[in-house]
Amino acid sequence: MLLLETLGVKMTILESVPSHLQLPVAVTCYWTRSSEPKVKLHQLKALLLMIIFRELHRTTNDPGMTEGSKMQNTFFCRLNKKTQNTDFDLDAAHSFCQWQCCLQMGYYLNQLLSSPLPEPDLTRLYSGTLVHRLCQELKSAPSAENVFSLSPKMTQFYQDLLNTVKLTVPPDFFEKKIKTKSESCKKKKACSKTKAKRTNRGGIKKCKLLSKRNGILCH
Repeated sequence: MLLLETLGVKMTILESVPSHLQLPVAVTCYWTRSSEPKVKLHQLKALLLMIIFRELHRTTNDPGMTEGSKMQNTFFCRLNKKTQNTDFDLDAAHSFCQWQCCLQMGYYLNQLLSSPLPEPDLTRLYSGTLVHRLCQELKSAPSAENVFSLSPKMTQFYQDLLNTVKLTVPPDFFEKKIKTKSESCKKKKACSKTKAKRTNRGGIKKCKLLSKRNGILCH
């Protein structure tokens, strides 16, 4: 499928994802791999939890979903009681903005290719306020992702989405890389050389300017 080839996702890994969410999840896989700056794990988790929370609003007849809705409401009440962090996370905002752009382009490409994947309801898919609140909560308390711990069905749903995305990136993708002393020394030496070159170039330019003014040759 050309659409999935473009997004770098195989259809086999989307089998556990509900059909109407396959396009957003495929786009999320692409966004996770390609985003610059690199997507952080708590940002990805916040996005997936947001998708699930929004999904709960869409379905009301499923008992598993109904139980999830109750836990969601409890979670939101707990969030609202907390003092909201007034600091604006610019990195998260930039990252989620990139995701929205990727989704928009993926949506258009899907339409251009005669909709090989079902079109999601974009009006019910994204909530900026919700995803930023979730991102802040997960950043300060990673255990917040266990919001559906009492609902096996919802927990499995979340894990399926998370595992689907993780399958498209290297195992150590989200691990923080520790810089070794040798790497730090190399960077410092490179910076020193760059500064020296700039200083040298600046000196040559000044020398040439003085030479032109005074009619002196500068070697």
